[in-house]
Amino acid sequence: MAKPLLLLSTLLCVGLTGCIVKPNFESSYNSECNITQKRITLSVEQVAEFGARNCNGAHDCKAAIVTQFVTAGLSLPVSAIISGSIALVGNSLYWLQEEKCEA
Repeated sequence: MAKPLLLLSTLLCVGLTGCIVKPNFESSYNSECNITQKRITLSVEQVAEFGARNCNGAHDCKAAIVTQFVTAGLSLPVSAIISGSIALVGNSLYWLQEEKCEA
């Protein structure tokens, strides 16, 4: 049972290597309210790939590969939480601004 889970998590890390979630800021002008309407969307961007390692020994190579797997496995969820929070707060504030205009 543990080996299939390890294999699945390894494949997931390899598939998501170097990906982060990034907020994108979009805006448009509303002439009726005389305001710039803004919106934050999220996109997944690849920032790095697995590359060749210059290792002095087997221990150095293992440490480099483990570090890369851990970084790859953590970068996507951490950036998703941070970017998602930015988008949630920002879009809520922009929505309140639009509601004030429509009232």
